Amino acid sequence: MSAQSLAARGQSFSPIQGNEVDAELERSLTHEWDAQIVTYPNERFPFNEWILSRVRAMGYPLEDLNYLHKAVPQPEVFKVTKQLCADTNLPEFRRMLNRFVRDVVTPKGKLRKPVAVQRFMNVRIMLPTTPDLFFPYHTGLLYGHGIASRSIWMPFVDVTADEDRSRSMQIIGIKRSRELITYAINKQLSMEQMTEVFGKESHQIKAKPGSCCFFTQENIHGSGKPNVTDKTRVSMDFRIAEGIYGDLLGRKIPAGYFHLIPDSEEEEERLAQRPPREGVFKNGKSNISYVANNTSSTYPIPVHLQRYMLLDYSKKNGLTADLELFDLEDMLHLPTLWHIVEHRNVNVIMYSIFALPEEEADRNRMLEAALKKGMIMHFVNEDLALTSADDLKTIKDYLEFSKYGKSRLPIGLPLSDLSKEYFGKWSASLRDWHKT
Repeated sequence: MSAQSLAARGQSFSPIQGNEVDAELERSLTHEWDAQIVTYPNERFPFNEWILSRVRAMGYPLEDLNYLHKAVPQPEVFKVTKQLCADTNLPEFRRMLNRFVRDVVTPKGKLRKPVAVQRFMNVRIMLPTTPDLFFPYHTGLLYGHGIASRSIWMPFVDVTADEDRSRSMQIIGIKRSRELITYAINKQLSMEQMTEVFGKESHQIKAKPGSCCFFTQENIHGSGKPNVTDKTRVSMDFRIAEGIYGDLLGRKIPAGYFHLIPDSEEEEERLAQRPPREGVFKNGKSNISYVANNTSSTYPIPVHLQRYMLLDYSKKNGLTADLELFDLEDMLHLPTLWHIVEHRNVNVIMYSIFALPEEEADRNRMLEAALKKGMIMHFVNEDLALTSADDLKTIKDYLEFSKYGKSRLPIGLPLSDLSKEYFGKWSASLRDWHKT
């Protein structure tokens, strides 16, 4: 049934809301995380200076991020942006970010440990010289984020003045955002219409280095219009997740999208002293590639896409595979993977930790058997590998965080009424097929 026919029948298809999931989550979303400006000591967490230093390291004579457009040629800005995003995974940045999350975000956002942070930050550059390049209004839910994920927007320049509105980010409170998104879906508004409607009700986020905005996946936000000042905006945004809601993160599941951060500085230091993976991976065994569609998480991932990821991971880590094995369709007990683990003296390169058995007892038995025999299990989507007892704990922690095999929603994805209608159509089709 089409969206048009649903609309014609007068059916609403608004997104799921926090109060449909958990009362405490709803309270958090509508208080600490409802477009709140939060301050932090910039001298302890000089993210803006770090970003400036990285741009300079690329060879650009930049003294002030406000005037990046004068130092970086416009055709090169996209490349610089992508390099900065990649650089946010460098160890020195991650240590500063993890400390920031532990010392600032967790207490001020009233989060409960364990906490996970987006794997790569989104660094964004909004030039004053490109009228066609701006960020449309949207919500995180509409981009596949889950209801329990929280967002942080952090400008690296001062956008507190009224005249800076067009280069800052605009946002709408969560209550009104819920109403407006329902309206936009029911009325099937175009992008231009949403820009007009949302723009009238949004307000400017006034922040600068040393302050940031906490918001939810339901807050409508974006630029809406081009930057018409004479200065560049450079900012960073990223998402935070709590383990208690690890199965309510939409398509952005832990390990692949979110990284668990150490609970303390001491734990982080201990993990930093571990030997480099390049040496650990050389254990004298050959490698087998393994692909499958036998779990709820891997069922929709085409084998050829899994294969591309396996090849990319292998290339980055200097690995080659002598053989590729598939698991058998409809055999959810994973006989091929068990065969590799129990009867082959090899390492295995596989798509994800979510390709492991969904039953915890079976999964633990498999992981412990592999570790005992010295088999390395590579999980390319999460960039994890089982080589030690520490690795085993990390993998178990991620699986526990995401409530693998025990999720309240399919892949944690909050379904709109429209999506539920489509699922109902498919279910009816399946029932009809069984009757024939």
